[in-house]
Amino acid sequence: MKNPVVRFVILFVAIYGSWYLLYELWLAKNTPIDTILIEWVGQSSTKLLTWLGFEASYQSMAHTVYLNSLACISVGAPCNGLALFALFASFILATPVSIKPKLLFIPLGIVVIFLLNVIRISALTLNFKYYPESVDFNHHYVFTFIVYGVTFWIWMIWVNKFMIPSLKTKS
Repeated sequence: MKNPVVRFVILFVAIYGSWYLLYELWLAKNTPIDTILIEWVGQSSTKLLTWLGFEASYQSMAHTVYLNSLACISVGAPCNGLALFALFASFILATPVSIKPKLLFIPLGIVVIFLLNVIRISALTLNFKYYPESVDFNHHYVFTFIVYGVTFWIWMIWVNKFMIPSLKTKS
């Protein structure tokens, strides 16, 4: 295919579409992948809050983060970061760069997104405890903007460090 943008878009849609179908048709129904990731996010958020000096705990059965025995935030499958990991990885995989940097950059990006998600859940927990009237807005808008903004920033690092130099050497 001559046009690199069209090639990228087709590859991206194919990779992400394949992931989405695999997830919806098999993974979500037959594996504990969402539950495991929810646990990691919930427990990690609780550890961060505890490290920061708050009395935090996590209840696995309800997937809920508590602050001073108050149930604050429930972590569900849409908030565990898995879909964003797949979106991030699909973007990197679809670029015309050799596989070696991809194998390093994808896990690093997923770790950054995971840590950002832990910070997000921790912040929402504090938000619920101290300013509950703003939780819905912050959850749906502020933190979504921040998480997707950072993901976009990581993509731009990828583009500038690996993709643009790769395209220049091919011309």
